Amino acid sequence: MLSIRAKKITILFFCAVLLLFPSKFSFSIEKEVGNVKDLKGNADILRKEKKYGLRKNKPVFKTDTVKTYEKSRVKILFIDDSLIMIGENSSFSISEHFNRPGIKSGTSVFNLINGVMNVIVGKKGLEIHSPNSITAARGTSYLLWTEKNKTGLAVTEGRVEFKNSNKTISDKKLVPAGRMSYVEQGKPPTTPVFTPPETVKVMYENTLEEKERWGPVILRAKGSGVPPPSAVNPAQARLMAIRAAKTDALRNLLEQAYGVTILSDSTIEDFATKTDFIKARVNSYIKGAWVAEERKMSDGSYEVDMEIGLGIGFRRMFLE
Repeated sequence: MLSIRAKKITILFFCAVLLLFPSKFSFSIEKEVGNVKDLKGNADILRKEKKYGLRKNKPVFKTDTVKTYEKSRVKILFIDDSLIMIGENSSFSISEHFNRPGIKSGTSVFNLINGVMNVIVGKKGLEIHSPNSITAARGTSYLLWTEKNKTGLAVTEGRVEFKNSNKTISDKKLVPAGRMSYVEQGKPPTTPVFTPPETVKVMYENTLEEKERWGPVILRAKGSGVPPPSAVNPAQARLMAIRAAKTDALRNLLEQAYGVTILSDSTIEDFATKTDFIKARVNSYIKGAWVAEERKMSDGSYEVDMEIGLGIGFRRMFLE
C-alpha cells in the first residue's frame, strides 16, 4: 500500500498535469448536450479550436460549432428533446452559456452563423440567435435561414417570437404557423405574410430526407357563440360569447385534424382510436390553436376563426 507521503506526491503530480495540460482531459468532464442522429455528406465539428470530422451517433458538447459542406446535412437530437437539422453550407454553434444570466432557466441557446436550419423545439424553451435576429419558442417547429444582411423565418407549427438582435430595436413579432417574416440589419421584423409552399419545399429538401418531408398542414376553423341572457353587463356578455365561439371552433378543428393523413394511408383518427395516449396528445395539441380573427355579427353573436399548424414536430409523436 502507498504511504501517506506517496499518496500526497501522487495527488500533487496529477494536479500539476491537469494545470499544465488541461485540454488533454477536458472531454472527460465536458457536458454532453446532444447526439448526431443522422449525417449525409461531410461535416465538421470545431471544438476548442480543433477541427474533427462529424460522425453519426457521436456526442456533441457545449460550445461546439457544427459546419456542413455542399450536398451535406446533419440532424442532432439534444438532451432537451429539441431536434436541429442543418442543410448544406451551413454553420451553427451551441452557446457557451446554456443558462447564462438574463436567459430563462431551462432555455437552450444556439447560434445560426450562416445557412439554413430546420428546428423542432422540445418542451423547454429554445432561442436561436442569427447575425441580426433572435427567435424564441417552445413546443414548435420552424425554418430559419440567412441571406446576406437579413434572416428569414417560416413557422410550420405553433408560434415563434421574432425580433432584431439589436437591443435598441424593441419591436418584435409573434409569427404563427403558415406565416413568414424577415429581419434586416438595423430594422424590426417585417409583418408576417403567408409562406409560399415553394419556400417550405426548398428548405425541406435542404434539411430532410425525402421520407421525412411532410406538411405543414394549416388548419382553420370557424366557431360561433351567443351572449348568454345571464350576463350582467356587455363586457361579460362579449367574453362569454367569445369563449363559446372558441369552444365551437376547437371542436371543428379537432374534427378536421382527425381526417389528416399522417403516415401512408393512416389518418390521425386511425392512430387516436388505437390508443388513448395518442388521442389525449392530439386533443391537447389542438387546444393550442390561436384566434386568427374575431367578428361581431349583426345579431349580437360572435364568430372566431382559429388556426393551428401541423408540422414535422407534430407528426413526430406518431413515429415514436
